[in-house]
Amino acid sequence: MSDRSFRLAPSDIDQAFQRNEFCVVFQPKVDLASQRMTGAEVFVRWQHPQYGLLPPGLFLDFVEANGRMADMTGFVFHAALDGARRWKSLGREWSVSINVAPGTVTSPGFAEGLERLMQDYGVDPKHVILEVPERAVAQEPDEMCEALLQVRAIGVHVALDGGGIVPVDLSKFVPMPFTSIKVGGPASIRLAQRLGLKGKGAIAARLRYARQYSLEAVAVGAEEEATMAGLADVGFTAAQGIWIQKPLPLEELLAWNGTWARGNVAMDIVMPVAPKANAGPARALERPAHAQASAMAPTPAAVQAHAAAEGATPVTKEDMQKALEAVRAKRAASAVTLQAKPEHKAPTPMAAVDASELEDILEDEEVQAPPAVKQQGFGIPGDACPPMKSLVQRRVAKAGADGAPQSRKSTAQDGFV
Repeated sequence: MSDRSFRLAPSDIDQAFQRNEFCVVFQPKVDLASQRMTGAEVFVRWQHPQYGLLPPGLFLDFVEANGRMADMTGFVFHAALDGARRWKSLGREWSVSINVAPGTVTSPGFAEGLERLMQDYGVDPKHVILEVPERAVAQEPDEMCEALLQVRAIGVHVALDGGGIVPVDLSKFVPMPFTSIKVGGPASIRLAQRLGLKGKGAIAARLRYARQYSLEAVAVGAEEEATMAGLADVGFTAAQGIWIQKPLPLEELLAWNGTWARGNVAMDIVMPVAPKANAGPARALERPAHAQASAMAPTPAAVQAHAAAEGATPVTKEDMQKALEAVRAKRAASAVTLQAKPEHKAPTPMAAVDASELEDILEDEEVQAPPAVKQQGFGIPGDACPPMKSLVQRRVAKAGADGAPQSRKSTAQDGFV
């Protein structure tokens, strides 16, 4: 769905939290050596009642612009850790990877809040991976390094997400806060395969660094068999992508038998899954709903009053059809009327000029010209231009018997070199 085909209102975010419309999905990650699942990365979705399933690229900027990113971050952390708690209870030692914004990592007390949240859910810190974008690390290396070292101090792993597109000198990070790197996109993976570990590119350098310091190197975007082939040879140790499996709701992930999809997936609508159905918007890294008193859900009247205050009304299909017809009518009214092509007028022919008159004019101009002007031109400096009449006579004298002038090679005396 194009981001121009619908419009969201701030009240939609409140209703999404209250109605449990936000959900998360988990994409499996496999170890290339054993080809067994070792963890999953969590992604957020919006199961909108009118527009269907929305990917994060269509609403996260809108959520942030309305000051609700803290609520969204809290929701994702609660849902991710609840999923980790669920599969731990089934005896599966999987890790959960969570994408986190740079401003969240560097916020005061982030590491302490994350530690309390993991304790509430009973999740071992070694099974939690925070993914940070390499662009943020490149822009604020000192501040990010300090914050990430605090995260590492509580036992949580950190992944550098990006794949070497943005130059980040990892040797400057002492001690090293990263425990894994991620190279995203089929194009980046194929480039790494062509260059190999001995290549001169940034991706090859990143993979060499990962092998040197025993960091996990994850290939993200494995969509076909050709992409999967030879990943271990160029330094990758793990992979994720639709060739393995698409992002799944928690219940489907727990029921998955580990058989690779090999690209045979359908991106169907995902039903909402969340830790608690009635847990309203959770602030970032607060305690889970089962560890605190549950808040009373707003009444329908309060929701309608809030929507009226925001100035947003529900949009129906009839309203969208009327708006479309109004736009078409406006375009028709403002259509530019094409003017008839003007008739082409033939240019007025120039009157014929007698060549003898032209020779007389040139001779008169040459005689009247001062000596300084006569010395300008292509000829030898200091020599005056020969009279036009003598040039004409010389051409006539050298003409052949049939009256056609004979061609000859140009010389310096003729004014061309």
